[in-house]
Amino acid sequence: MFRPDAHGIAHSQLTAFGQWCEARTGQQLSDHAAMDRFSVEDFHSFWRLFLEWSDVPRDGAAEPVCVGDACETARFFPDLRLNYAECLLAGSPGQPVLTACHADGSRDRFTRGALRVAVDRLAKSLQRLGVRRGDHVVAIARNNAEAVIACLATAAIGGTFASCAPEMGVPAILARFAPLEAVVLFGCLRAERWDAGIPVAERVLETAAGLPSLAAIIALDDGSLDVGEGTAPLHRLADLLGDDDGGEIGPSWPRHPFNHLLFTMFSSGTTGPPKCIQHGAGGTLLEHLKEHRLHCDLSHGDRLFFQTSCGWMMWNWQLSALASGVEIVLYDGPLAAADTFWRIVAEERVTVFGTNPAYLHFCEEKGFSPGRVLDLSALRTMLSTGSILYPRQYDWVSSKVKSSMPLQSISGGTDIIGCFVLGNPNLPVHRGEAQCRSLGLDVRSLPPPDDPQAEIGELVCANPFPSRPLGFHGDADGTRFHAAYFAQNPGYWTHGDLIEATPHGGWRLHGRSDGVLNVRGIRIGTAEIYRILDDVGGIVEAMAVEQQAEDEPGGTRMVLLLVLREGVVLDSALAKHIRSELARCGSPAFVPARIAQVDALPVTFNGKRSEIAARDAVNGRPVRNRDALQNAECLEAIANHPVLRAPPTASVSREPTPVCGVLPDVEQLRKDLQAICQRVLDLAPIGWSDNLLDLGADSLAIVSLLLEIESYAGHPVPLSAFLRAPSIEGLIAVLSGAEAMTAQQLGRSGLHVRALGPEDVEPVCRFLEESFRGAGIDATRWRRLFDHGWSDHTRGFMLFDGNALVGFIGAVAARRQVNEEAVLVCNLSSWVVRAQYRGWGMALLASMLDDANRHIHVLHSTAVVLGRPHRTAFQTAGLAAHRHTAIATGRDLVRLDPADDQLRSGRGPRETDQPPKANLRRSRGV
Repeated sequence: MFRPDAHGIAHSQLTAFGQWCEARTGQQLSDHAAMDRFSVEDFHSFWRLFLEWSDVPRDGAAEPVCVGDACETARFFPDLRLNYAECLLAGSPGQPVLTACHADGSRDRFTRGALRVAVDRLAKSLQRLGVRRGDHVVAIARNNAEAVIACLATAAIGGTFASCAPEMGVPAILARFAPLEAVVLFGCLRAERWDAGIPVAERVLETAAGLPSLAAIIALDDGSLDVGEGTAPLHRLADLLGDDDGGEIGPSWPRHPFNHLLFTMFSSGTTGPPKCIQHGAGGTLLEHLKEHRLHCDLSHGDRLFFQTSCGWMMWNWQLSALASGVEIVLYDGPLAAADTFWRIVAEERVTVFGTNPAYLHFCEEKGFSPGRVLDLSALRTMLSTGSILYPRQYDWVSSKVKSSMPLQSISGGTDIIGCFVLGNPNLPVHRGEAQCRSLGLDVRSLPPPDDPQAEIGELVCANPFPSRPLGFHGDADGTRFHAAYFAQNPGYWTHGDLIEATPHGGWRLHGRSDGVLNVRGIRIGTAEIYRILDDVGGIVEAMAVEQQAEDEPGGTRMVLLLVLREGVVLDSALAKHIRSELARCGSPAFVPARIAQVDALPVTFNGKRSEIAARDAVNGRPVRNRDALQNAECLEAIANHPVLRAPPTASVSREPTPVCGVLPDVEQLRKDLQAICQRVLDLAPIGWSDNLLDLGADSLAIVSLLLEIESYAGHPVPLSAFLRAPSIEGLIAVLSGAEAMTAQQLGRSGLHVRALGPEDVEPVCRFLEESFRGAGIDATRWRRLFDHGWSDHTRGFMLFDGNALVGFIGAVAARRQVNEEAVLVCNLSSWVVRAQYRGWGMALLASMLDDANRHIHVLHSTAVVLGRPHRTAFQTAGLAAHRHTAIATGRDLVRLDPADDQLRSGRGPRETDQPPKANLRRSRGV
C-alpha cells in the first residue's frame, strides 16, 4: 500500500544511523537486511553505537554493554547512570512539548521550559512529603498534563511510577497497587460528564483505604474528597506546583543506575492476580528512543498523538517521545463521535497518529471519511496496535484517510514496554503485515515441536535486549518470572503471541497463544474475571474465551461459558447481574458479548481446565490438544451452542422512522427504543430501566447507539444527558424533553430567529459591544468581523424578542483547499444571548448548523488556547457530509477580539491573502 521514495530513505534517521555504524565498524550496511543482521549478531556493538549516536545525557562508562549472554539474566550497561526525567526534558526551553486536549475543546500547552519548572517544583514537594529513591508512587489518572507532571516528578527523584485509568473498578485497582506498598497516591477527583459507574472520587477514596502504607494523597484536579480520620492527608497538585522554595534556578536531579526501577506495569492476570512487572529506566528509555527515532523516524518538529489512557503501556511509550524532541498531544475525554480523534489530528497538525484497529473499524462502519472533511495535510504516518490489523483496513486508510502514507502495524506488549515488530521508514508497507522486527531483537517464529515446518509459531526472542523487565515485584528468586517467560521454551523469551514471517521480510500476527484475551485491542486476564464471578451465586465454573467475529470492532469478541448449579438457569436476570458485576468490579472491557450455559468445560487429564481447547471450539477450529482432554465430548456442544452461532441482533429489521420528526406515543416509543438498544448492543432482552452501561456498553457502542437514536427520532441525545440516565426510560425522558423544548422555542410569542442582513450589521456590532462591555471592544472594532474584505460569505443569525435584539451567532467563511478540494470552510466567530434568554442560545446554534448543512462543507468553532480549569462554551460543530453535529456547551462564552489582525483558525481564499487575526478571550456571566 506504500513505498517510500528515494528522498525519504536518504533523509531518514535510520539511514543516518546506518552510515554512523558503517563509519565506526567498517561493515557494509547498505540495506535493511544487513542492518538487521548486524543489530542481532553483534548486539553489543549495536546498542553501544546507538547510545553514542542518540547522545543521551549520562555519566559513567558504556562498557561493558551487557553482562551475560542469557536473555533471562543479562544486564545492560551496569556502569552507566542517567535520569529519565532529565533525558526527556533536556533541550531548548522555548520548544513546545506538550498539548493536552480536553473534551470541551480547551487546551493546556507547555513549552519544555515550563514543563521542566512544573516537574521540578512537584519533585521538591514530593521530597518534602517524604518520598525517597525507590519508593512507589501510584496514580488513578486521566490522560492529561497533570499525569505527565506527576510521572516525571516521581522519576526525577528516583521513585517508581505506576498508573491506571479511572474507569477501572476498585478491586482491580487494589489487585495492582496493594502489593507495591505505595507512599503516595495521585488521583483525579473531579467528575466528568462522560464518567460512568461509581464516581471517580469514591474510587480514589476506597483505593486509599486499601493502601495502609500511604503517606499522602495528591489531588490532580479541583474535585473534592471526603477524607476522614485514618486516611492519608490530602494535598492539591495546584498548591504543590505553587510552592517555590526560592532555591537554584533550573532542576538538578541525581542520575541513577541504568537499571534503576522506573515503571511498574501490570500483567493481564491470566493465571492469578496481576503481576507487577518492573521496568528499568535505562532499558525503557533506550528501547523507546530506538523505536521512535529509527523505526518511526520521529524528530524535532513532529507532533505525536496516540489514542491511549494511563492504564496502557502506550501512554508510557508516547511520554518517552519527549526525549526525541517531539511534541506529544494528549486527549482526556470520551469518544463522542467517529471524528473525535481525527479532529484532534487536524486541529493540532499532528504528524504521527497512533490508534487501534477497533477505532478504524468503527469509523469505517459509520461511513466516515476523515480525509474528505478534515485537513490532514500535516499527517505523514499512522501507527496501529492493540489487536490484529486486517488487510482491508489498510485499504480503508489509503482511500478514506490519505493515500501515499504509511500505516505501520506495531506489536509488542506491557511485558517489554515496547515492540517486537513494527514499522520502518525505509521499507514498503504490505497489507496485513508489520514491516520488520525491532532492531537489536532476535525475534523468531518458533514452530510447534510436532510440526517443525509450520509457518505460524510462537513469538520468541533469542537474545538479550535492554527493555526486558528486571523482574516481578515480590519475586526475589525469579521463580514466577522464569515461569512466565522462559519455562515454555528454555533460552527464549516466549511472549504468548502467534506470529508468521512473510516472504517480504515482514511479520503477520495471528492472535494470542495463551489464555489472554484481546478484545477490541484491550488485553484481559481471565483470572480477574473469574475472581469477580466467584462472588456471583449459582456459578459452578466459568471460562472466558475469545471468538473471532469480523463484524465486531477489532475483529473479536469475548464469550463467557458457564456451568451453573443444578436447577439454576441462565435467564435474563442472571445474565444482567453477571454483566453488571463485571463492569462494576472490573471494567466495561470485562463484560462479555455473549454468555452461554454449558454442561461442562474441557479439562485435561491432569485436572487443568483448557481454555485453548474451548477457544478452538468456539472458533470452529480443530482442537489442537484434543487427545490431552478427559472430556473431549463436551467440545461439540460448545462448538454448536446456539448463542455462539446466532447472528447479531443487528440483522433484524430496523424500526420505522417517525413521520416528520414527530415521536410516537410513549408506549410505542419505549418499544422502538428497546428494539434499537437490543439491535445496536446485540443484547436481548433489555428492560426499560436496565442500566445500559452495566450491560457492557463501551464508548464505541454508546456513540453508535446515540447516532441511531438521532437518526430515528430527529433529535440528538447529548452524551451528558445519556450518562445521567443510561436506560431506555432515561432516553425517553431526554427525547420527550427535547421535543417539548423545540416546540416551545418555535411557539413562544414574539421570540424568533432571523438571518443576518446587510442592514443588521450596525445594530449587531452595538449589541456585541454592549454584551462584551468589560473587554473594552467598541462597535467599530467589532465591524472587522463583517468588513474583513477577504470573504463575501459572512453569515449570522439574530434572536429577537419582538423587535428587541437579544442574541446573535456569527460566522465567517471562505473557500479553502482541503485535501486538494476547494470547499467552503466556516468558522464560528461569536455566540451570545442575554442572560434571561440563555436557554435560547441553542436555537441560534441550530439555525447556524442547519445553514451549514445546506451551504457549507466544513463548520468549525474557532480554535481556543486556554488553560484549565476554565472551559470553552462550544466545541466543534458538525460534519455536513453526515448531517450529524457534536456540540458541547458550558457556562462560559467564547468571544473574538477583532483588535488583532489574523483569525487563529480561519484562512482566506489564497495563502497570500490572510484574514485578520483575532485573539480568543472569555466573558463570564453574559
